[in-house]
Amino acid sequence: MTGSTALSCPKCKHTFGDLDWHDGQSGSCRSCGTDFEALIFPALTRQRTVAKPQAVAVAEDSTCFFHAENQAEKVCDGCGRFLCVVCAVPLSGGHFCPACIAGQKKQAPTVIPQRMLFDGAALALALVPIVIWPLTLVTAPAALVMVIYGWKKPGSVVNGRRRWKQVVAALLALVEMAAWAVVLVRIAFK
Repeated sequence: MTGSTALSCPKCKHTFGDLDWHDGQSGSCRSCGTDFEALIFPALTRQRTVAKPQAVAVAEDSTCFFHAENQAEKVCDGCGRFLCVVCAVPLSGGHFCPACIAGQKKQAPTVIPQRMLFDGAALALALVPIVIWPLTLVTAPAALVMVIYGWKKPGSVVNGRRRWKQVVAALLALVEMAAWAVVLVRIAFK
């Protein structure tokens, strides 16, 4: 056992170096004499390997994108940059550079910031221009198009889908368009 781990006696709190290990799992404290058992995880005591890059030996060798003095040994699966052993991060069966890993964190939104609510927009396009009736010549077909386009789109994140608004908007748009058709036919045949 090495003394670099931050383990301590359960009774007197002396550090790992003050413990006397018998078989790797049971021990006794040298200060207070308390016997105890501990399960030591292998990662706690394993020797860590440090990646050491090779220096470029021949001028024709490819070099690391981030370290010009190191020889390239891997290629980034995200962007295709040449990477040395230090920069090549093994991830999901491939090797990625630090820039690609940082870019993935920024590109992965966890929350949808906003969503177009077609039902409310279609209802507003059908209702609001009634006050200024000539606008319904343009907004009634737009409301009908919005109802058709937004029929299968997801609704509000909070309230879900509200089909009744789309149905009312479609009916109002059809009534407005029929009224315009009647007005235009009467104007044409006068």
